[in-house]
Amino acid sequence: MIREVDNRIAAIDLNGNHIIRDCKTMLIFLKEKLTELKVFVQSEPFGSDTEEIAFFKQYKPRILGPLFYFHHILRIESQRPPGEEELDGYYEKQQEEQKLFFDRHVAFFQYYRSGATYMDNYYFLRGRHENTIDVDVCHLDDETEFSTGYDHLVARIMAMEMLYAFLSVKRTSLRNESEDMSAELLKVKGSYQWTGSAIELVEMVYGLSEMGSINNGETPIHELAAFVGTLLNIDIRDCYSAYTDMKRRKSESRTYFLDKMRERLNKRMEQDDEKERKRK
Repeated sequence: MIREVDNRIAAIDLNGNHIIRDCKTMLIFLKEKLTELKVFVQSEPFGSDTEEIAFFKQYKPRILGPLFYFHHILRIESQRPPGEEELDGYYEKQQEEQKLFFDRHVAFFQYYRSGATYMDNYYFLRGRHENTIDVDVCHLDDETEFSTGYDHLVARIMAMEMLYAFLSVKRTSLRNESEDMSAELLKVKGSYQWTGSAIELVEMVYGLSEMGSINNGETPIHELAAFVGTLLNIDIRDCYSAYTDMKRRKSESRTYFLDKMRERLNKRMEQDDEKERKRK
């Protein structure tokens, strides 16, 4: 079962475009495996304290930890801010929360990571700490037959370590993308100049966004406007005001530029058709 879980995790691309869907799929899969594990424990009692300790210290957390991990990623990615410029700060805040968790459990973390065993009978045998009030390990349900409380803490430590690494990769990727984009923009900046009006370009940007022609329409309009404006050496960051002006048009089409563009393009194609007919 552990190998199956590890293989499924390795197959997930957390830098892909379907991270939320993949996390939901993994959560369903891991919950099923956890249920299978629970049924097994109920039907096959442990033969010794050593077996029970190994199960709650090493085996179960390798399924429960990824469950916590993908749950956190799903929450983080579902609530991520729309603007790319805000993402690094958002991910940094999530990492700070992981640090607070480790600080709160530094003694247990050091015990677990050092490979110590002298407290295993207390931490990883059931029924040894009914009066525990630590909110991260105490039982709030009837799971006392399938948990010691501290197996959850081990799983959370594993999840937090994985999550911290995930967030670090995300932040590094953001910085690299920003540097690459800046370098590319510097190459072309100055080579091309938008010579129409700003509001005409805003029409174009909104049209591209509504058609889903760039990043499937998922890029926020202000980001798209900033990018196109930088590329063509014109400031259209205040695209919302221009859009409002477009909606207020009364004496002409609200999409005058796009309509004119379509008209001009159709006229050119008609002229080309006429030239081809004359050649024949």
